Formats: sequence, structure tokens, C-alpha cells
Amino acid sequence: MSRITNPLRNKVAIVAAHATMQGKHPDRSAWDLGVEAYRGALASSGIAPARIDGLLTQTANGGQMDPSRFGQMVGLDPKVTGALTYGTAFFSIAYAAALISSGQASVVACVYATNQRSHGFANPADQIPANERHGFFSAAGFAALGYQRYLHEYGRTADVDKLGAVAISQRAFARLNPIAFRRDPMSWDDYLQDRWIAWPLRRSDICLITDGGVALILADANLAADLVDQPVHLLGLGRQDALGGLARGDNLLIPQMRATATQLYERTGLGPGDVDNLQIQDAHASVILHTLENYGFCGAGEALDFIQDGRIGPGGPLPVNSGGGQLSEGYMVGWLHQVEAFRQLRGEAGERQTSNCRIAQFCATGGAREYSGSLLYGTGAVAEMLL
Repeated sequence: MSRITNPLRNKVAIVAAHATMQGKHPDRSAWDLGVEAYRGALASSGIAPARIDGLLTQTANGGQMDPSRFGQMVGLDPKVTGALTYGTAFFSIAYAAALISSGQASVVACVYATNQRSHGFANPADQIPANERHGFFSAAGFAALGYQRYLHEYGRTADVDKLGAVAISQRAFARLNPIAFRRDPMSWDDYLQDRWIAWPLRRSDICLITDGGVALILADANLAADLVDQPVHLLGLGRQDALGGLARGDNLLIPQMRATATQLYERTGLGPGDVDNLQIQDAHASVILHTLENYGFCGAGEALDFIQDGRIGPGGPLPVNSGGGQLSEGYMVGWLHQVEAFRQLRGEAGERQTSNCRIAQFCATGGAREYSGSLLYGTGAVAEMLL
């Protein structure tokens, strides 16, 4: 592929990542879990707290992690602090990368934590445009409609249950992940006996709600090798929003992903064939289908067949959500996917390690399908090759 200007080329790397156990922590606040994750990232990397000169947190999604208070709790007095009300991994990492590449900070800690499983969290009724008047009590309504549209678009209504390959593959990965919440076995019979939540999505097709915390430390790429032995380089990003919502006839199929993919692949000179490990923010299993097709991993209407026979599971040619994803590992709005990509690229994923993993991709869809973003990560050798 031809390559256009990549403003993040050789600018930013992840130097540390840590995630807490996922599940239920009834006696712990989001603050407690965030502090644990942050301290874990420092301890595992050996980075001195004094090197941190940027701090990003989130102030919604059940976390309420104000950066000023968090900095006080852990003894940080950085140059730059910030928080996002929709603090998903993609948005926060893009924010941190902008701080670093613009010279505002050199080492930025990003912390996300929530105790939403133990203490409850509900979407406000006005968060989703087609709200409770039409039966949409959560984003699962849009995902269910999107999957219905997909099945009708490609004449696959008889294959509705083939989506179960996603949940089954991700559960197989979660069973190899010691911090994952759902590690019990899942067979095809288990999947088919699971209850419907929003037809045609079963409970197993919809993300978990978990307590937990995640911390990443990003650094200027020129400093990264001085901080840790194996930094993971951010090779580039792409983003395309589509704010028309249901007024757009094709909204449910998330076509803006294709523009995101074009930006990312042209900026880096890489493509889907170069990706060794794929991380997809999976609030619902059906988004895996849209992502595989719109990012070019398979053709239009082919994803239901593409995901069969273990292709995206342990030992398959394209591991997808090798930590277990939001369906089995835990729901941290994409943050756990970053930890998994970091571990895979450093060869630290144990039994679920992708062989010869050099390039990992993260793809995100947010809101009511109006946000689309993607990140490419690589080893140091890949980053040097792309200079």
C-alpha cells in the first residue's frame, strides 16, 4: 500500500500495562482498583513514579476517577492531567498520544477503573437517541438491530446461530487467562441453550459487567527503550465518526469503519494481512462480523463463515480477543484489549500466546455506533522497519 503522512510514526510507545482481577469486588471502590492497577504497572515495569509527567483518567462509565484526586492519592504532581467523560481506551490513548507527540508530556499514565458490577451502573435514558419509548434500554438494542440487518443484507437469516463461534472462541481464550471473570467451559450446546436478551442476541453475545481496573503507561518513543526492555510501539491510528445515527440508512452496518481502516493502513503502509493478533472492542459479538468485513479481513457477507472452525480461537490463524474479550474476560471499554496486545507483542501471554506476534490491531466502535477508531501496535523491530 502507498503511505500518506503518519504524524505518530516513531512518536509513542506503551512501556507498562497492568490489569486487576476481573469480576466482583464488593468491598472495593473504583479508586481502590485504579490505584492497584497504577501501582501494578509501575511495579511490573520498574518505572519510577517521578518519571510520570502526565495523568489521564475518566469521570463517567461508573468510575468517577477525577484526575486531581487520583493524583493526590498516588502522590503524583504531573505537568499535565486530564479526564474524559467517555473514557474508552481508544479515545484516551489518542489523547495520551497527542500529549506526547506535541511535547506536553513525555510519560503519561492512563488509568481506568470501575466497580459497576458490585455497586450498579445504568445508562441514562437520554444517552441513546431511540430511547425507552422505542424499547432501547441499552446499546444491545442497536446491536440486535444491526445483526438483523446484517443477516437480511446477505441472505444469512438461516445462519443466525453461527454467531456463537465468537462467544465460544473467546471463552476458550478466557480459560487460559488467570484474570478473566468467566472461565467455565462453553460448548455449542451451552451457547444454544442460553437465553435471548435482544433477539437475535443471546446472553453470551453481550458483554459482561465487571469490577476492575487497568493502567497503561505511554512514553515518548525516544525514551521508551531507556525505561523498559521491550516497549510496544504505537504505529498509527485511524478514526471516522458518523453522527447521523438511524437517519443514515446504512448506520447499523457501521460503514465508517472502512474509512477508519483506509486512514490507518495508508498511514502505516500495513494491512489486514500483516496483523498477527486482532483485538476488537466487543460490547456485542455481532460487532466482530462488521469489523472483520469492514477492515478487510474477509469479504462482505463472509464473516459468519470466516469465524467458524476455530479460525479466531486458540491456535487459529487469526486470534481475535485472545484475552477473552468483553464477553468473557471483563468489560473495561476496550482497556483490557490494550493489556492483551501489550502482552502478546512482548511474548508474555502464556498458554494463549500468538506465535511470532509482531503486529497487533485494536478496533473500537463506540456510542450508538457513531464512533469508529483503530490502533496498530508493533514490536520495536517492526517500528524500525517502518521508519
